[in-house]
Amino acid sequence: MSDRMIRPFHTLGAAVILSVAAQAQVAVNEVRVDQPGVDLNEYVEIRGAAGTPLAGLFLVVIGDDDAAAPPAQNGMIEAVVALEGSIGASGIFVVAEASYSMGVPDQIAAINLENTDNVTILLVAGFTGSDGMDLDTNDDGALDSSPWSSVLSSVALIATAAPDGVTADFVYSTSTVGPDGATSPSHAWRCADSAGWRLGNSDPAAGGDTPGTDNPTCGSGSSVRLSEIRIDMPGNDSDEYFELQGIPGTDLSGYTYIVIGDDSSVATPDVAGEIECVVPLTGVVIGASGYVVIAELTYSLSVPDYIITGTDPLGFENSDNVTHMLVTGFTGLQGGDVDADNDCTFDAPAPWASVVDSVTIIGLDTTCTYASTVGPDTVYTPGMVYRCVPSGVWEIGGFDQHAGSDTPGADNRACNSGPVLECGEATAGACTEAHANPYCSDSICCALICTTDPICCSIGWDAECVAAAVAQCNHTGSSSCNRGVVSFSEIRIDHTGTDTDEWFELLGTPGTSLADLTVFVIGDGAAASGVIEAVVSLAGQTVPADGHFSVSEATFTQGLANIDLVLGGTNPLNFENSDNVTFMLVRGFTGADALDLDIDNNGTLDATPWTELLDSIALIKTTTIPPTGTEWFYGTNTIGPDGTYVPGHIWRCENTGCWNIGPFDLVAAHDDTPGVANHHCAVPCLGDLDFNSFVDGVDLTAILAAWGTAASGPDINVDGSVDGLDLTYVLANWGPCD
Repeated sequence: MSDRMIRPFHTLGAAVILSVAAQAQVAVNEVRVDQPGVDLNEYVEIRGAAGTPLAGLFLVVIGDDDAAAPPAQNGMIEAVVALEGSIGASGIFVVAEASYSMGVPDQIAAINLENTDNVTILLVAGFTGSDGMDLDTNDDGALDSSPWSSVLSSVALIATAAPDGVTADFVYSTSTVGPDGATSPSHAWRCADSAGWRLGNSDPAAGGDTPGTDNPTCGSGSSVRLSEIRIDMPGNDSDEYFELQGIPGTDLSGYTYIVIGDDSSVATPDVAGEIECVVPLTGVVIGASGYVVIAELTYSLSVPDYIITGTDPLGFENSDNVTHMLVTGFTGLQGGDVDADNDCTFDAPAPWASVVDSVTIIGLDTTCTYASTVGPDTVYTPGMVYRCVPSGVWEIGGFDQHAGSDTPGADNRACNSGPVLECGEATAGACTEAHANPYCSDSICCALICTTDPICCSIGWDAECVAAAVAQCNHTGSSSCNRGVVSFSEIRIDHTGTDTDEWFELLGTPGTSLADLTVFVIGDGAAASGVIEAVVSLAGQTVPADGHFSVSEATFTQGLANIDLVLGGTNPLNFENSDNVTFMLVRGFTGADALDLDIDNNGTLDATPWTELLDSIALIKTTTIPPTGTEWFYGTNTIGPDGTYVPGHIWRCENTGCWNIGPFDLVAAHDDTPGVANHHCAVPCLGDLDFNSFVDGVDLTAILAAWGTAASGPDINVDGSVDGLDLTYVLANWGPCD
């Protein structure tokens, strides 16, 4: 055989070898499985050397069998796509559904990408299986069959970080991304300079998708991105800040940090798309640590890299859903509306060139979200969020900025480190028992004690902390210290004699419109539970300059001049005072007095005729479940009982926001403060047995009434007897505590 005949065979063999080698470098690069509304733009992007033939390669999607009961659902092939053609000059190949509108895909196929569940996407060679095949027949999280010659690339999009195969489907890749808040990622992409995967935006309109073009680089595993954000904390929001992470020396000129929420300051609130904060980053450079911290002048957690001046220049809202974004080429203005039709999609064109990174911090709120989400923190918008190390997944930090989750200027907290210990954390330990760690599980008692003895919240909850808790925490309930833009401040429903002084007070930013807010009370009415007993519309009202908006009846005796809204008519408030009652502050109320919100009387509201719940507090007569001799209460915020009675008066500490039970008797009360600031709880004192910030005759009477017994409240030094030592505490601390 001549050389002339041999050479073509050698050339063909080399081409085959080169083709196989090139295919070995092909990898899944970007995926979108979900979007707001109909999923029109599902796609999988593959990256590899230009000219690489894709014949013989397959996309295989492993999810669950919807018809099977757990754990038999695991390991089901949900889609198979045989790839066709070759990778073009860009080095990128996009496979998409026929409805795809983000460009021209290289191949159209039904890829059937499931969302909200754990799902594994594999790029394999030599596939011999079939759609619907069970690859994990014993449902143990390990593949029992692998009908392919090799796996070239894979990634698992996870909704639950620790799948057990029962409550969450198993995944079959060591490369994972997610969860995105409480669900699986809608969009994920791989760093252009590493194998690391990153969460993308839930909405393609946010501009984070790059199908057909290069993905962002991530440097040493981290692109320039949002790293840590604090928007709320106990007391005044003095320590708001945000942290960015990136390659040291990166100049952020051309970048802008913006926050998108709502506008509640106008008569007709704009519920979505309002640009609430704009921070240009021209001149900001990422330091040697790889982090840059930007804060206000009041910030005290560390030495910030850059300080923003002015009056409340960050102004981070902390009671709604808010989207924090890092963008380039910003041309908008603070106060601008980027979602004029309030459809939760950015209007086009958006006032920026690109979205570098974004996250939506959410509570139980209806405001639109525009990015991947983190939260809620139980029922609240998280006060602090951070990307955990090393995965970069967003996690919820502590509400207390001193609790240990904040790491400004340094590496963030490790992933899956468990709950952050702080006041109110269930694992912190009981307030009436000594333990080595700081804080205790009762948020109100913990905040109270730590204002006078910071060691209890910095070193450990020792015997002195226990003694103080026993002496001072005579309240009950599980009310939160968190306050929103507008929230309840003080409520009186009962007192000795005729109830002339029923009233309530709201706390808010001066000038805030209350036009679309309503206060109503849920009690029993003519039915067993859930009936609205009182409704107060705040239409036409505004929070005054002192920040305290008070409402009463005309019979009020404690100074009508301090009341901002005096209601006319006979008994217009009609506050019931012998049962469990729930006070609610809502936006967009469409209900009515006497409306039954719990028709089946099971303690769960069947109707919620409002658009947003801003605050609630239930005054409790009895916590018995189901209730006996009273009605259900609603919501997680509760206070009471006061002995065997529903509290007649409750008030919030002006500085901490924690709820307290005030004295029932108006004559003895020192804590009704209509139209002005409430008492601070910064310096409570031993001997203040009724927790009203005064040691007085009421406390002395309590000591004498319990003399010689082991009553837990009056036994201030916890020695098992109310005696002269306890009396000494009262006499030594006589007078105001603050």
